[in-house]
Amino acid sequence: MFSFVCCCFPTLTSPTPSTPIKHKHHPSHNHKTVYTIPCSAPTPCYLSPNIIPCTPTLANSSRQLYCDDTTISSMNDSSTLITDTSSSHQTVTNSSRIAAIRELIETERRYVNDLCTVANEFIKPLSNGRILSDYEIEQLFSNWFSLIACNSVFLSTLQDLVQFREHVLILDESESMRTPRSASMSNIAMIANAPMQFFVEIQHLSLDRQGSHSQSMQRLKSRTDLYRRHRAPSNNNLTSKRSRTIERLDDNIVPQATHSTSYMTINESTRIGDVLCSYLPYMADAYFQYCNRHSQANKYLQSKMTLNKEFSTYLKIFQYKTGGLSLNGFLTKPIQRVTRYPLLIEKILKHTPINHPDYKFIQKAFDCARQLNERIDTQICEQENSLRLNWLQQHFIFHTDEDSSADGYIFDELVKFNSRTKYHTQRQLLLHGFIVKMPSGRELLVFLFNDFLLFATMKSSSSHWQSQLFERKSNLQLKLYRTPIFLTDIIIVNESLTDQLTFSIATKIFEKPIILKTQQNNIRTLWVRTINNAVEELKTIEKSIISNKTLFSITREDGDYNPKTAIARLILVVQEAHDLVPSIPTLERARTLKSYCEITIGSLSSRTPSAKGTANPKWNIPMQFFIYDLVEDIIHINLFDNKYFSPDENIGFTSMHLIDILPCSLDTFLAQPPAAFTQTIYLNNGSSLTLKCLIQFLV
Repeated sequence: MFSFVCCCFPTLTSPTPSTPIKHKHHPSHNHKTVYTIPCSAPTPCYLSPNIIPCTPTLANSSRQLYCDDTTISSMNDSSTLITDTSSSHQTVTNSSRIAAIRELIETERRYVNDLCTVANEFIKPLSNGRILSDYEIEQLFSNWFSLIACNSVFLSTLQDLVQFREHVLILDESESMRTPRSASMSNIAMIANAPMQFFVEIQHLSLDRQGSHSQSMQRLKSRTDLYRRHRAPSNNNLTSKRSRTIERLDDNIVPQATHSTSYMTINESTRIGDVLCSYLPYMADAYFQYCNRHSQANKYLQSKMTLNKEFSTYLKIFQYKTGGLSLNGFLTKPIQRVTRYPLLIEKILKHTPINHPDYKFIQKAFDCARQLNERIDTQICEQENSLRLNWLQQHFIFHTDEDSSADGYIFDELVKFNSRTKYHTQRQLLLHGFIVKMPSGRELLVFLFNDFLLFATMKSSSSHWQSQLFERKSNLQLKLYRTPIFLTDIIIVNESLTDQLTFSIATKIFEKPIILKTQQNNIRTLWVRTINNAVEELKTIEKSIISNKTLFSITREDGDYNPKTAIARLILVVQEAHDLVPSIPTLERARTLKSYCEITIGSLSSRTPSAKGTANPKWNIPMQFFIYDLVEDIIHINLFDNKYFSPDENIGFTSMHLIDILPCSLDTFLAQPPAAFTQTIYLNNGSSLTLKCLIQFLV
């Protein structure tokens, strides 16, 4: 067992703790070897009465060699000294807060070291050795150096706040210790990256200055400039001091400098909240970019392991040198780190008194970290959803055997999976899986979106369809089994009372329910719950759209409702339209229009049914509106091409004051008895609309 002591530390039995005593060995500790560490402090160290003795450790121990930060102070500063207080609860609370702050900084330090390990031990050798091309490095590591840059600045600022110091302890040359698989990655990275000075004032282990000069390395490293330009002047020096050379031993043998002890000045007045509030938003863009590309990078890594034997061999070497953690494990660390920030900050917040000056900042930082985490989670889900929708677009066959020209079209409409729905929301794939249609026993792949339910078959039978689904290089082809069922047409989904694997879908368009069977009971429950929830969600969206168009009150500019009384009732009959102009995609398709007219006055909107198959539709649909001011009220007219799988397309519009549709001047009109009149109104694209109007005054 080894023991390390500071030359300034008194022995535990010293009668005068205030007097520095040099010592080599204490009889109460049965150590084989004791090493004396020269203390770099300008003033002697003192021990408080509550000293916690140093804990001797070996390299394969998870415990760190340190005296508790709160027990050491210098002659000129007693701020870190913990003394006996009347409230034991306050002491425990402060100790817990100090431990939480230390955990944040120590884990951040290990995380930055891990990032640097990948850069020095993987990116650089593979780039220099031409094992990976510039493009391949970009695909695998994305903005890795940007993460190093922003987290290095963040770590540096935190360490400056706590006056971070690190002792690197040199063991006897005859001693060597084998590193276990569970060894701290930060220790391995520390030794593997560079020889260190005996006493190091270090913020983190910086990247090797003699990095690769390949184009990919330069592009990756150049991104760090974006972060370094914004660093505070006091945080500019992040490089480690190097003097003593440490020779590399066997890959599984840790060189002499096997352990380091870090010291921090943390007390109850330590404030880190403002730093967290400043840097967490600053780091957001880098992590958004990395998390967005992580899924693709992981798939690319798997393909390279299969196709590139030299790359696969180096992966094993890298994993062996880093104590058993694979490259994929390292590539996951940024995502793990950003999800851990809320937990670490919440722990600090929990042990920070409400009246502490840092409490509000810590609380704000916690909210910021949580929002950052939520945004990244949302972005990852959106990206995954987008990739799956694009995959379906490429691997889905819509045409039937009789009509091969209809590929991509359903109901004579081009279907684009990765687009907005009819209700102006982004299409989402909510659930998919293997289901059997009863009673025919036909095996189907069913895809539930947030606007319709799609049934498909595999073009050719495949027993490995699950592994091929949504894979980039998959040859799996899906074919439309039947027309989709829109969620607006679903009444309810029920579980069967006689069969634990069967459920039924009741619709507005089929007399008999659709019977489907799953492979497990819990899967059936998942399908029933998810479909019903999606139907209810869509109903809510529909009601929201309708309610926004059917308010009978006029809204003033200040947002308050105007209780002004209506003076007249306008009865309109939308008779017909002429020369409607279809959109360009419709012309290319030679598809007939399915048009309808929507008229809005004030906050009230009304629409006609859709007329299919003509550019000159006839509706003859009556509408009714209330008029509050004949001069100021405006009528808005819009013609739309009705769509099933995307927002309806506007094919003509116009707006005018109601006074402009009168057949004569306002004075003449008011002097005459109410009578119906017909007006032809021209739209923006040359189309025309014929309206029959009647105004009935209420007062």
